[in-house]
Amino acid sequence: MNRSDPFGRGAPVPSWPPTDSMPFFDTGHNGAGNGGNGYFAGNLFDSSYAAFEPLNMAQAGADAAANAHQTNIGLFDQSATQIAGIGGHGGNGNAALGGSGAFGSFGSDVIATGDNSAGDGGNGYFSGALVHAPVAVFDPVNIAVAGLHGSADAHQSNTVQFHQGATQVAGAGGGGGSGNAAIGGGVSVSGETAAPHSSVELGQPSNHASIGSDAIISGDNHAGNGGDGYFYGSLVHTSFALYDPINIAVAGYNSTAHADQSNNVAFDQTAFQMAGVGGNGGSGNAAIGGDAGALSSILGLIGSDVIATGGNSAGSGGDGHFAGSLVDLNIAIYAPINIAVAGVNSTADAHQTNNVQFDQSAIQIAGIGGDGGHGNAALGGDLVMHMLADAHLLGHA
Repeated sequence: MNRSDPFGRGAPVPSWPPTDSMPFFDTGHNGAGNGGNGYFAGNLFDSSYAAFEPLNMAQAGADAAANAHQTNIGLFDQSATQIAGIGGHGGNGNAALGGSGAFGSFGSDVIATGDNSAGDGGNGYFSGALVHAPVAVFDPVNIAVAGLHGSADAHQSNTVQFHQGATQVAGAGGGGGSGNAAIGGGVSVSGETAAPHSSVELGQPSNHASIGSDAIISGDNHAGNGGDGYFYGSLVHTSFALYDPINIAVAGYNSTAHADQSNNVAFDQTAFQMAGVGGNGGSGNAAIGGDAGALSSILGLIGSDVIATGGNSAGSGGDGHFAGSLVDLNIAIYAPINIAVAGVNSTADAHQTNNVQFDQSAIQIAGIGGDGGHGNAALGGDLVMHMLADAHLLGHA
């Protein structure tokens, strides 16, 4: 076993392990109640086609009567819910604690008791396309034809609903939970008094005062944060609805023709599109960096290049990342036709009643960061250093 210090001098017994003997000491990186990440790469494609085309016709000869009646009730439900690449929500009341470390003279490259997470929402990753493209056709025809001295009646009544709405959600981060705690473990180090006429360099272990660690990390803890949302691609909602009833009554010479049409139609082509949205942060969470305490001689110090007890976050809203397109394209055609034709010295009546509703609204949300929570705490750990004077070293100052 090499018992020489970094300057080639003999080390007293007992000695400490050299720097490369324990390059990494980790009691952190713990997780509790975190939502899982969601990954999606590809396409979700919903294309539906519906056609309703009844035909009703009545035809009478001379001195006859023709009656054509048609009643239609149609419901077209072509709605879609498409969800992809969504991070799970973080749980509530979880705790992730890094273990504490207490050392004398120590030679580790890294001492890590932080990087703990509790109740964080998972990230959502989406790359591809969500497509909803429904097609609906409603085309009834009602015809009554009467000959000479006859009577023709054509009646048509339609009640139709078209539901072509879509809910498309992709690349959204999960919400953070509430009442979680992520705390880095404490690090306590004590060094021995330096030997006479000795010196110590930062980052180098020695037998007289230093832990000689390149990094002491007890921070970077997270609790109740909303996950980030990443979206790359397209959300497409394109709907087509055609409503085209025709009502015709034709009467011959000295006859009577009646054509009546009543329509109640509702077109619902709404869309809700959300992509690349960060999850909201939770409430009542705590992320606290572990304390670092060092006891060393005045020249030994801790010998560490980096001491990190900060970088903690609690209840933060996730970031929203969006690159691509949101497309909502709706086409609705309503074209009823009502015709009554009577011959010479006859009577023709055409009646048409229409009640139509078109709802083609859209809500599009993209690249939005989540809201932060309430009552959260993110605290950096305390750093306490006790420097003990060395009589031999002070005498040569």
